[in-house]
Parts: sequence; C-alpha cells; structure tokens
Amino acid sequence: MAVPGTIWLYRLTHRDNLSHILQYGICHKDHPNANPDYIAVGHKEIIGKRKEHPVKIKGYGNVGDYVPFYFTPKSIMLYNILTGYGVQQFNPEELIIIAGTVTKLSACGNNYFFTNGQANTSITKHLNDLSMLNEVDWEVIRSGDFKKTITDIDRPRRYQAEFLVHSHVPVNCIEAIAVYNESCATFVKRALAKTDWIIPVYIKKSFYFNR
Repeated sequence: MAVPGTIWLYRLTHRDNLSHILQYGICHKDHPNANPDYIAVGHKEIIGKRKEHPVKIKGYGNVGDYVPFYFTPKSIMLYNILTGYGVQQFNPEELIIIAGTVTKLSACGNNYFFTNGQANTSITKHLNDLSMLNEVDWEVIRSGDFKKTITDIDRPRRYQAEFLVHSHVPVNCIEAIAVYNESCATFVKRALAKTDWIIPVYIKKSFYFNR
C-alpha cells in the first residue's frame, strides 16, 4: 500500500491530563514543565523498558526520552486499556486521542524519529528520513487488525509502528482531539474555552473499537 498523502498521528491520554497539556504542551515526565498530577494509562513495565532502550540513531538517546504517537488511533494499548487486559482499565469516555500530522509534528523543533514496528524491539528500524515512510506497513495499520496469524506472527509488532518526538510537543502542534461521546466532547470543549487555543474536537466512537 502506498504512503498516504497526509499522515495522521495519534496519542492516547486520560482526559484529566488535558488542562495541563493545553497550558504546557505534551511534556515528557522529565521535562521541566511535566505534569506532577499526570494520570498514566498503559503498561508500566513496557514504559520502564523503553527508558533503557537506545534509539538506533547516533546521538538520539533512548526511546524512553521521547513522546510517542501511533499511526492509528486504534492502538493495541487502547484495546488493552478498554478491556483491562494486563493494565488498569478505563472507560472510553475517560480517554481522549490527541492527533497531529507528520508534517506538523516533524516541524515541532525537537528531534523526531519513526519506526516500522514497536520501538523497543530488536528488529524494529528507527528512521528519521521522512522519504522512508514506505518502511511502515500501511496495509496492516490501515486494516485495524493486529492479531497474529499462522503465516504472520510479526503482525502485532508492525501494527505498533510509532512516530516519536523528543521531550515535548507544543500545543500548536496539536491539530485535533478525538473523543468517545458527546459528554467527553463537552468536557474537552470546556477545557479549550478556558484557553486561547482553537482545536477541533471530533466524536469518533469508531476509534474506540466500536465499543
């Protein structure tokens, strides 16, 4: 499958983190403006492994130094959080999906790289040349299907291809926010109304595996 003309990127977070994000941007936990009350979602063990996993680009530090995005909103992490599989479970209306394009996020001013699979695995490539986005398995990602098959046990790794920005993503690099329902949309719009930011909010129940 050809590389899409416009490539959207997606980051999952708890909606209670939004006010801080709208004030300071998306901050890595080691950033000076990191949220002291940040509500984490996801697998803590994997987060720990990424902290020690080097980026395969000289001078780029470790994977855990970066703010990660996926090329699909329907991430395996989101599925696990919604079902409570191996992680703390959250209701879908507690979760928002922050979105921006490769064009915008690559111009944020910080180092970035992307991968052709889950970043903290030995066989995954780490790349910072946008002309090589064809290394991403767009067919698997666009399918929304991350299940292993007899003939393709590597499918889940490729499905989890990432785009990672070092340390901090400014608010002006956020181009949209997706939510589960009208109640969450109202919550997000009220948070936005307290700022000068104009960011579109979309109800995208399909992003939440049609739950």
